[in-house]
Amino acid sequence: MISLRAPPLVEAAQTASRLQAALAYARLGLSVLPLNGKRPTVRWQALQQTPASPTQLMDWAHRGLLRNVGLICGAVSHNLVVLDVDTEAGYSAFTAAFPHLSATYTVCTGGGVGRHLYWQVECLPPTMRVQTGMLGTLELLAHGCQVVAPPSIHPLTGRLYQVEHPLPLLVLPDLNAVVDWFSELPRNTPRRPVRQQHTPLPGTAHLNPRVVDALAAYFECQGYRRHGIWFNGRCLFPHQHCNGDAHPSFGFNLVSGYGHCFVCGTILARDLCRVVGIDPMSLGGLLAQSP
Repeated sequence: MISLRAPPLVEAAQTASRLQAALAYARLGLSVLPLNGKRPTVRWQALQQTPASPTQLMDWAHRGLLRNVGLICGAVSHNLVVLDVDTEAGYSAFTAAFPHLSATYTVCTGGGVGRHLYWQVECLPPTMRVQTGMLGTLELLAHGCQVVAPPSIHPLTGRLYQVEHPLPLLVLPDLNAVVDWFSELPRNTPRRPVRQQHTPLPGTAHLNPRVVDALAAYFECQGYRRHGIWFNGRCLFPHQHCNGDAHPSFGFNLVSGYGHCFVCGTILARDLCRVVGIDPMSLGGLLAQSP
């Protein structure tokens, strides 16, 4: 008979009681950290070396310190690494670049749009954080980091952290490709989101929807992966990337008709048409005609 039992990490996350979840995480060899909201309620340097015992977890719960459950990443938790993305665009971009790494245990955060992707690795990567205007903040959480785990409650929204993909933890030799991908993302140079950049100014026209449809058809035919209102794939200007955009970083927005690349920035529709060989004039012009 085929077993329908969920993976142990999923079972721990879906425990209704935060104390029971903490005990279940501890049984899996993960170092548990008591939280109030997202903040630790105890000093946790020692917990980065040695996980708390069940007795200690129950004592924290009795003293009201286990309001939420945190997990400490790194060697103390069998080389646990978590990717924290706080926007839908960031998650879509990552899954387009690394679809095989996305097939792992994943949590939807209590904020409603963020994701936590969990892995176990043989060689720990460095802890990394990149903030971008379009993709929000992406963090690779390894040594010295903690992550809020289900069934915790988000301190602002009141929503639960819940399992989105109830898959086994993906075990990997390393995350070198992800580290390289992070290194190409723009650091500390946040740009305004596409929806703000491309909102037409008073007195200007919208892009011709036939042009947008033609661009969308091109990217679909070329095998770009669709994620909501985005087509994601390899940048149209790979020569501007130090590695030829080996880990695809480009997105085409079906609403705005503009492209965006982590390295090249915003790419205008007219430039996209020029590169892919679409003649806007044959479609009635680049801009929509006024009624």
